Amino acid sequence: MIVEAHAKLNLTLEVLGKREDGYHEIRSVIRSLALHDLIEVEPATEIDVLCDVEGLGGESNLAFRAAELLRSATGTPLGARISIRKFVPVAAGLGGGSSDAAATLKALNRLWQTHLNAIDLSVLAAELGSDVPFFLVGGTALAQGRGEVVSRLPEQGDCQVVLVNPGFGVSTAEIYGGVTSSMYSSGEASSRFVELPTDYPVAQWPLVNALHPVTISMYPEVAEILEYMQSWGAVQTQMCGSGSTCFGLFLEPARATAAVHAAATHRWRAWHTHFF
Repeated sequence: MIVEAHAKLNLTLEVLGKREDGYHEIRSVIRSLALHDLIEVEPATEIDVLCDVEGLGGESNLAFRAAELLRSATGTPLGARISIRKFVPVAAGLGGGSSDAAATLKALNRLWQTHLNAIDLSVLAAELGSDVPFFLVGGTALAQGRGEVVSRLPEQGDCQVVLVNPGFGVSTAEIYGGVTSSMYSSGEASSRFVELPTDYPVAQWPLVNALHPVTISMYPEVAEILEYMQSWGAVQTQMCGSGSTCFGLFLEPARATAAVHAAATHRWRAWHTHFF
């Protein structure tokens, strides 16, 4: 069985405050991207995770934890060989590892015939990480709490999406560690986004990312990428999650393609994709 594990964009990412459990309370409008990893699962006696990126296989991979958690929760004695082909950059704010974990949960639920429903799977997903529940839903959604409370939203208009990565990853925990109370908000931008008509112009979407000031203070190259994408014709630009990848929204495919080529001249990695 081969399944797709799609990347995501946080169109809004607002921090409302610090929770008693140490996490931050957030409100975020998230959309799936066509860019995805491929997860192949097949029967085996034990759980084994292989990945085509060196150092990402084995028990440290979140997909391994997902398989172990599903097996423990259901009592099944079955195992699986899980092979991951990575196309989503790692530690880049696109949720690749969380998406792989969610795809593994769904695939093994079918392979092992454990018959957990969507609510049961979402409970397990929340144990794995704040982003994982969104990837069980996909599409467009509002994430609240620490990210695990997910509500589906109507699809907004489509456009061309260009992702540019500077060639290094960042630690989400490190970025959230730099958040101060002055960066907290009421979540108004996300609330406004939820209320937009589905044909609202992309160029006027209320994009916001509360983590942006923290990331660019540590990694100034992120701000440089955003400036370049604006010069390349993006109608909107923003950082992906906690970084380090940035995205630009383009109305014309030709401009998006040109932006990818321009990014290569800076030795940045770039992808031309769209919402999924």
